[in-house]
Amino acid sequence: MKFFLKESKVEKHGRQHLEKVMECYLKFEELMEAFYRGDCRLVSELTKEIAIKEHEADEIRRKMELEFYEGAFLPFDREDRIMLVESIDKVADVIESAAFTVSLGKVAFPAEFRDDFRAMMKVTGKTIRALHECVESLETDLGEAMRKVHEIERFEDEADIIERKIITGLYSAYREDRIGVVKFLDMKEITRKVANISDRAEDASDRALIIIAKRRG
Repeated sequence: MKFFLKESKVEKHGRQHLEKVMECYLKFEELMEAFYRGDCRLVSELTKEIAIKEHEADEIRRKMELEFYEGAFLPFDREDRIMLVESIDKVADVIESAAFTVSLGKVAFPAEFRDDFRAMMKVTGKTIRALHECVESLETDLGEAMRKVHEIERFEDEADIIERKIITGLYSAYREDRIGVVKFLDMKEITRKVANISDRAEDASDRALIIIAKRRG
């Protein structure tokens, strides 16, 4: 009975951890809208809120790791679950890093890139939500989990295409003196940080794919 109680606790914490990462991203969506408007005060406040939520996610992850160490789940399943949790946690890490980069630069957002950034954020949001659904489906429907893995791959490809479009546009704007070198470098770094969120979500889905493959035999 104690063994199953440990598994129940880990599963509960796993859901909490996943929700906390989702909360980080939703705050980041708010932050980006504030960034477009040039609201530096709100960007700074939201960056602090994201940092708090990322820390809370870390605390939940540590509890889970302790529960794994104490024997929750069988050894063949334990390692994959640990790796999945760590991969999901890295999504929160890169969200916090992207928020800090936006907040630190205090760069005035160049309006000509607003539509492309909103498109990238829309795709990134789809990626994060698909990851959430994928992980939830691991316990209920492996077929659905697999479909979500494939969705994440497609969304990540879309995010890459938009990232390249934005960076190409930034180079053109810099060469044509529409933006200065400091804004060019800051915006290029922010673009890559935002795109990195989808990259880390895909990494987490790769860990989910391993679990799916093993469970299906």
